[in-house]
Amino acid sequence: MKTTILFLLCFVTFLTTAQETVDGTMTYDDVERVHKIYIPSSYSKETPAPLLLLIHGYSEPAAWILEYTKFKPLAEKHGFIIACPEGKINQAKVPSWDFDTTTSTGQLKDIEYINSFMDKLVKDYTIDQKRIYITGFSQGGFMSYIAGCTLSKRIAAIAPVSGAMPSSNLFKCSPVHSTPVIVINGDNDNAVPYNGNLYAKPVLESLKFWVDYNKCNETPVITSVEDQNTKDEQTVERYDYLNGDNNSKVVHYKVIGGTHLWPGREGNTSFEATPVIWEFLSQFKLE
Repeated sequence: MKTTILFLLCFVTFLTTAQETVDGTMTYDDVERVHKIYIPSSYSKETPAPLLLLIHGYSEPAAWILEYTKFKPLAEKHGFIIACPEGKINQAKVPSWDFDTTTSTGQLKDIEYINSFMDKLVKDYTIDQKRIYITGFSQGGFMSYIAGCTLSKRIAAIAPVSGAMPSSNLFKCSPVHSTPVIVINGDNDNAVPYNGNLYAKPVLESLKFWVDYNKCNETPVITSVEDQNTKDEQTVERYDYLNGDNNSKVVHYKVIGGTHLWPGREGNTSFEATPVIWEFLSQFKLE
């Protein structure tokens, strides 16, 4: 009997310390949404953990961005939870984020879904609510910008990748606190053009909004990033807009020759976006 009890105690201890990927669902607006949550092995209900919302691009399941961004080893090292909500299945039968459907108060329904998803995460896990961050690729980059604008009471800092601020009149940007931002775009991106299009503001216009809002220096410090792969015909420049209110700053990584791809994915290794994003975001918390 003692041996059995000891085994059970050890097994329970293992369950409470082993890393875990949770597949879940949540119903919002009468639609069942799926999501992925990664819990690091260091997680304890007694200690609030930072939260990284990781938002997929068009047609990508949540599981894909969790894998190809390779945030999980960093979550293990630094003890943060990763949560990947998934967009609705559209008429093309792929996951997508909706930038046109609004609530009765004019808020985008998909942003309200993200807000409700955060409520669920805070209820189910012990989250450090001063250290909630959001990053995403492509449509997920758009969602990261929108969350920084409309959910800023909850979001400490944002990191859009290959995304843009929407040019739609439905979109209003009204953050309520200084918001550090790291922006990553390739200047040869045909899906989300660097100079903008009918749906997306130019990258420099998006940057200017956050530089002005945070009252950063208008003239950036420009440096060249070490090229980790000289064969891919890409180079990277970093633009630092510093000295914003409450120690905020805006940082832009411009991938010269970069296409519509998360930097560091599929051999695109001139620049590894994932560790840089976490290093930036983790400096900040809501005050």
